[in-house]
Amino acid sequence: MRNFSQLLIAIPIFFLPNSYTFADDGILFKSQRDFLASKGLTFDPYVIEDYVGVYKGGLADNNTWLGRFDLVSELDLGKAGLLNGGLLHLDVLNAHGGLKPTADHMVGDLQTVSDIEATRSTRIYEGWYSQSLFNNRFSVKFGLIDINSEFLVSDSGNLYINSSLNTMSSFWVNNNSDATYPEPVPAVRLKYSPNENFDFLAGFFQGDPLNNDINAHSTHFGNAEGLLSIEEGQYHYKLPWEGGLAGTIKTGFWYNSSDVPDASSFHFSGDSMIYHDNYGGYAMIDQRVFQVNEAQGLNVFCFGGGDPEGRDTVQYSVASGLNYTGLLPLRPNDVMGVALTDASFSNKLRAITGQDGSETEYEWTYQIKVRDGVYLQPDIQYVRHPDGNDAIKNASIFMLRTEIHF
Repeated sequence: MRNFSQLLIAIPIFFLPNSYTFADDGILFKSQRDFLASKGLTFDPYVIEDYVGVYKGGLADNNTWLGRFDLVSELDLGKAGLLNGGLLHLDVLNAHGGLKPTADHMVGDLQTVSDIEATRSTRIYEGWYSQSLFNNRFSVKFGLIDINSEFLVSDSGNLYINSSLNTMSSFWVNNNSDATYPEPVPAVRLKYSPNENFDFLAGFFQGDPLNNDINAHSTHFGNAEGLLSIEEGQYHYKLPWEGGLAGTIKTGFWYNSSDVPDASSFHFSGDSMIYHDNYGGYAMIDQRVFQVNEAQGLNVFCFGGGDPEGRDTVQYSVASGLNYTGLLPLRPNDVMGVALTDASFSNKLRAITGQDGSETEYEWTYQIKVRDGVYLQPDIQYVRHPDGNDAIKNASIFMLRTEIHF
């Protein structure tokens, strides 16, 4: 019988009124931090822990634990009396857990059931400087940047634990996780916001983050090849019903000049054919369709992206879902969601490997806000055709996420 201690903790908290708190002030060193914040310096240490249990199918009927601890600090140069519009950001990450076995080795899927799984390490996750100009209409950011912090982001998709509901698999799989968690890269990001409805972003990222053996702490920046560029347009609007139903449409294009092996073509020597670039496009929409008030209501989201036929493992991917905030009367800040993500494999690759046409992952999740900065999130996932491999049975996974901001 597996350890259900985390679940037993979650059940009684689920029925607590939303106003319940464990203490009057759960912020460590609050008075000191408030004083520093008034001078522009803020700290946000937080921890995320995932219990992952595969209860049927996959590669192994087993369970494991994954975790990340982040120490985030920012210095607002305007509040510090140095330079208006300037912001320094540093995030030091410790990825831990996942020893025996890793979640990837239990499930055998391509799209990854947990978005915090990573090689155990302590590293600089992000470290950048941003400068806003012309009344915040234009800004430039440079340093060590995760591409998913501003590009390819669905606000509704961020609720979910599955990696491919945060960043579409047609991007991160086909770029070998370049510029995404846990290996951001040196980059420059430009942003132009002509008015409150439109944002235009362009990013230029190192095309290859180097392997983890060389760059385990994100401090080695040389000898990487290629440039990954991405451009994205965003349109923010409100539909004229129920006091204004907010929505966002995003569309973008990326290009990577790094060499990429063809997923389905090989030389006579047996080595993969090499292309000297890679590219793809994407679109997404987040839309509120019903609301009790600005905080409570139903959101829908959908996104998809595609890459050249025959060149990449994933030819295209799609994802969609529904999120409801405040479904239970006593829990107005809890969020329940149900979603799916599908990665369709290249037809040429399938012809060689005999893989199924796609891998589909379904997720139900419920984020419980225990108090400000404390969340519990039971989660159920079902993986159909893991990695498109008929030898791997469809997998049923239970997860429990704990997130605490100190």
